Amino acid sequence: MLESVIYEEIWQEWYQEGFELGFKQSLEQKAQEIAISMLSKGMAIALIIHCTGLTIEQVQKL
Repeated sequence: MLESVIYEEIWQEWYQEGFELGFKQSLEQKAQEIAISMLSKGMAIALIIHCTGLTIEQVQKL
């Protein structure tokens, strides 16, 4: 019984970490999509960085 509880706790921790990682990646992907749109409209990189939270290196790679 104790072993089952331990496995359940481990599984919940892994699930939570996976969820948080997926959520973070999703937010970063959306920020990149927004930055690409802003770049295509000729907006300044400084404004894109401010609005999206991306770094200058991330924006320049787009």
